[in-house]
Amino acid sequence: MAAGAAVAGLITYVVLAAGTSDDGSAATPPPAASSSGAVAPTPAPTTTPTVVQTPTLGISAPTLDDLDRFIAATGTRPEVFDAFESWSRNRPLDPEVAKAVNERGARISITWEPWDAAQSHTRQPDYTLAAIIAGDHDAYIDLFAKSVAAVRAPVTLRLMHEMNGNWYPWGAGVNGNAPGDFVLAWRHVHDRFTALGVTNVQWMWAPNAIYPGAQPLAPLYPGDDYVDAVGVSNYNWGDARGDGIETSWSTFDALFDPTFAELRTITSRPLWITEVGSSSNGGSKAEWLAAMLAEVAARPDITGVVWFDHVDDGRTVDWRIETEPAAADAWRQGFAARPVSPGG
Repeated sequence: MAAGAAVAGLITYVVLAAGTSDDGSAATPPPAASSSGAVAPTPAPTTTPTVVQTPTLGISAPTLDDLDRFIAATGTRPEVFDAFESWSRNRPLDPEVAKAVNERGARISITWEPWDAAQSHTRQPDYTLAAIIAGDHDAYIDLFAKSVAAVRAPVTLRLMHEMNGNWYPWGAGVNGNAPGDFVLAWRHVHDRFTALGVTNVQWMWAPNAIYPGAQPLAPLYPGDDYVDAVGVSNYNWGDARGDGIETSWSTFDALFDPTFAELRTITSRPLWITEVGSSSNGGSKAEWLAAMLAEVAARPDITGVVWFDHVDDGRTVDWRIETEPAAADAWRQGFAARPVSPGG
């Protein structure tokens, strides 16, 4: 299930200083002179191959400051940084925010939500799937698409996630949404980007893990021509009871394998875990995290993982890694232990 209300909007850009010359360009030292006064030839630059490890590991966190705290506590640089953005904010993607994320070694991912997050309920007539299909939000979609193009770096858009559940206005069977509307709405948004020539987007289709009462996944899939990667959300809530739901400590494979199997009957697109976390109710978060990282490293079919590094105030669960030294150490070791990808 979703891990609580959508988090705060995109973060404020923080300047990262670098050495520059007076005109703002990178300062370059003059060539050295030999003892005879002749200018010595500049040695050819050496290149160090970039080591690429798999799977990609990233986090979702409320602010850029939180990302920096995570980096400091774990000694690692997450390779993806995901931020939630609701359409009701009606604002473009700030290129300086994307630049700040990129400068920290991460790719920016936007969980892009057509709703007013402040209302926190599914009945939102302005954000029905039919309204998206009819073009009611085209001006905003185009504004955001142009801002993504201006980033000139890859941007992941996780559009209308967890659509097989009933807790968001774009969910199947809620807010007046009819069968087939989700696919049409997704394709409509995608086609607006295509019409504007925006090519630096990775479209991430990411349902919630299947559960009793969830909508079937196949009728909600827009098709491989409209999707670049697929992802899954699920959590180890541990031994807990709340909101009429009782949970127990769960292993990684129990949480994800049934959904992975269903997804592979639909598409062979790259597979991600787009939201995951573990509580400490009934077990050790650090041990669960270490086991998960070892498991995904041993599964070549899993392309990437994004840890949900937030506090769920509604359910009083702290999913964060950096606040627990044992969990931070487990992340650090798992991050380093990943296999090197071919050609890395």
